[in-house]
Amino acid sequence: MNAIMMEPLVSSPRMAQKAICLYCGGSELQLAYRGVRDRLGFVPGEREFWQCQECGSLVLHPIPRWEEVASFYPPVYTFTYDLAEANSLKRRLTRWEYRAFYRPQYHGQANIVLRHLAHQPPPGRKLLDIGCGRGLRLLEFRARGWDVHGADFDSACVHYLRHTLGIPAVCADAASVGQHYPHHSFDLVTAFHLLEHLPDVSSVLAVGFDLLKPGGWLAIACPLADNPGLRLFGTHWCAVSEAPRHMTIPSRRGLILAAMNHGFQNPTVLPDHFFQCAATYALSAVPMANTTSAMARGFVGALTARLLGGIGLIGGLLARAIEITSGAAPSCGILLARKPAREAAPEVVS
Repeated sequence: MNAIMMEPLVSSPRMAQKAICLYCGGSELQLAYRGVRDRLGFVPGEREFWQCQECGSLVLHPIPRWEEVASFYPPVYTFTYDLAEANSLKRRLTRWEYRAFYRPQYHGQANIVLRHLAHQPPPGRKLLDIGCGRGLRLLEFRARGWDVHGADFDSACVHYLRHTLGIPAVCADAASVGQHYPHHSFDLVTAFHLLEHLPDVSSVLAVGFDLLKPGGWLAIACPLADNPGLRLFGTHWCAVSEAPRHMTIPSRRGLILAAMNHGFQNPTVLPDHFFQCAATYALSAVPMANTTSAMARGFVGALTARLLGGIGLIGGLLARAIEITSGAAPSCGILLARKPAREAAPEVVS
């Protein structure tokens, strides 16, 4: 990979004013990355990430307001296999990508979560995926016997789930999804690569705790700030250059503290699927391979971008193998935490 070596911390000793860590609540944040530009070129300007000195998580400073968030996303942002219905060649490309890369990843993520739960669900076990997108990951959980439900702020995604996939879904963001369901409605609440997009991290944790039945599980997947890829690529690491859509990047410690502070028990952070971890290296080394940029090109341009991304993915798979053998933190992790069988007031942990 054509990696760009960057120092993870700039030399400035100044501390953030009136900024707090959205994971552990720490008040000492130090400037970590300045001059961060949107890797998609969609949102102009430069931004800064500040690092919590307590847990190591990164926080965009200043944090955008809720009402700004929707304007940060281009029309084509996440992958779905019907991205290119108007172009038969692109359609074939995206469907091949789904079979070769995305479906194995979704299948593997479902296995990681359900293996940790250590049981096969009896009929009627209910799952809610917050920020579900087009719901392709939910298909994998449904195939394993779960009664799946989705929530997304994009009304087109909700329509797709309801009318194409036959999955019940509501149009709501992370802060308001709790208004659509009774308390204690679900056995499992998931949020895959949503947390880092929110200006209020506690919204997902709080609503997850409220909607889970006693003894239910929360599963949250996101990039991790204590990964060596961040030190390797610096401001060019795809999770950083995804700002301002990425507003935080937690460390493993930050995720665990946040879960405990919201009342969850025995939180642990497992590595995300091998492909997901490898893809962060590939997209950092080959930014043009991202879905937004590739699908803006014609078939030849899209194919070239994806092939270069595939080459980068080979390097990413090697990097992930090195992470495993060295015991380093993965580039992406899945937080798994359980709601107590008997509810108690959350204990603040520092």
